[in-house]
Amino acid sequence: MKKTLLTGLIYFLALPPLAAQSIAGHIEAPAAVKQVIVYLEAENTSRPNQAQKIQVVAQKDTEFHGPLTVITAGDTVQWSNDESKEIDHNIFSLSPLTSFDLGLGEKGSKLEQVFKNTGIINYYCSVHKNMEGKVIVLPNRHYQVLDRPGDFLIDNVPEGHWTLHAVVLHLRYKAEPIKLAVGKTAVNNLTLKIVKK
Repeated sequence: MKKTLLTGLIYFLALPPLAAQSIAGHIEAPAAVKQVIVYLEAENTSRPNQAQKIQVVAQKDTEFHGPLTVITAGDTVQWSNDESKEIDHNIFSLSPLTSFDLGLGEKGSKLEQVFKNTGIINYYCSVHKNMEGKVIVLPNRHYQVLDRPGDFLIDNVPEGHWTLHAVVLHLRYKAEPIKLAVGKTAVNNLTLKIVKK
């Protein structure tokens, strides 16, 4: 039994590591399009789960800092009430993707929500009507947030078949996905086009 386990371990350690490459290119978009999140989605959905993370959103001066949070499916968003005065906040969403109401959180409190489904979730504070934020849940950590369309670079992408997408926050536009294969060399000079819906 011990010999079999040892043989298996030696074989596993002898396997070459999966190559990881970079994906680079340019986002071509109309002037009306501002912030864009470019990301990769694997064709093989059975890839190993990634370690879960907690992303913190501060609540200060009756605002969310920052109002846009990008995470991976399975991650947690934590809203921290960092007000200097005794101000309560509520976090809720009516999104069909993930609806929730975390109740009231007083000064110094931390409210959390796990997001398992990919997509865009808008959330609000019922106490302060001007407070609203957005969570974008992606399938993995292979992404880049761009303040405006331009050049992008995604590192450490394992070999395999992927689709390059982009989340476009302008409601009238969408990205045209690109299917690509990642092999032994980097993938460069891609052009991801943002077009009208």
